[in-house]
Amino acid sequence: MSLPWNKSVHLRVVPDSVCGTVVQGWPRAKVRASASHGSATPFTTAGRGAASAPAGASSGLATALDAVLLELAQAGVIAAAQLDVELADALLHLDAVEGDFAGHSDRQLQSIAMACVTEVLTDTTANYEVRWQLQSGGKHLLIAAIEHAHIQAIADAATRHRLHLRSIQPDFCLQWNRHAAALKPGSSVFAVASGDDAVVAHVQHGAITTISQGGWLDRSVDADVGGTEVHVKRLMCGLGLAKAATAGTLDIRIGRLLASVGQDEATQSAFVLVAPETSESALSSRWTVINREQATS
Repeated sequence: MSLPWNKSVHLRVVPDSVCGTVVQGWPRAKVRASASHGSATPFTTAGRGAASAPAGASSGLATALDAVLLELAQAGVIAAAQLDVELADALLHLDAVEGDFAGHSDRQLQSIAMACVTEVLTDTTANYEVRWQLQSGGKHLLIAAIEHAHIQAIADAATRHRLHLRSIQPDFCLQWNRHAAALKPGSSVFAVASGDDAVVAHVQHGAITTISQGGWLDRSVDADVGGTEVHVKRLMCGLGLAKAATAGTLDIRIGRLLASVGQDEATQSAFVLVAPETSESALSSRWTVINREQATS
């Protein structure tokens, strides 16, 4: 018999859709139900450096969250379950800063993280919750800025559906925690892709030293598909890729990222990419690709 505390709800939020699953059982958890809901209004609110939020952004996220949770509830009781939420990296700001942080207090590190975010987001910083993680060695600070509107919409949905909100995590951070062990010692590259967006990072002796967000495909995922297929991809929470998609742009970005920190591409010990299923010809042979759907199933 599966006890209530063995049940959890997992939500993935991407710029224009929400998908969710109910997972239950121990020690081998199984997916008991799944649901998806797309939105015509992207869930971006203030945005990076924007002065105001697009109308309907927050309400669109709330509507999508409610639709998914109601559908999951119809498939079985979810009240009192734990809720874990994964936010697509395109919905937040990530950064890494180098310095001598050993011995700094949490308050000092928070101030440094806030200053770094303010430099990029300027007068919209107040719209964000800033989180940080000191990397091994105490020389690099990994920073994530998540919009308060997103956090509040998720918290309110958890309350309405009587769920216990356990975590809200950026996609990159979750994938890093799951798959960083795939890297080899020394200097390497770790990347996480979802839809058109990818976060790429240089890793030195297990610490993230620099990070970059942006496109990774040579052309839009949906450039050659019809409206129905685009809608299906949105309901998959941005995980689907067109079969013809290629990712040469990713190698260009990696070259620029490594050059910015004085690294040679030829000396990297590994190139690891967590991504949707891709064709063998989509990427150069140097990449070790982890299929994110299979890795989390």
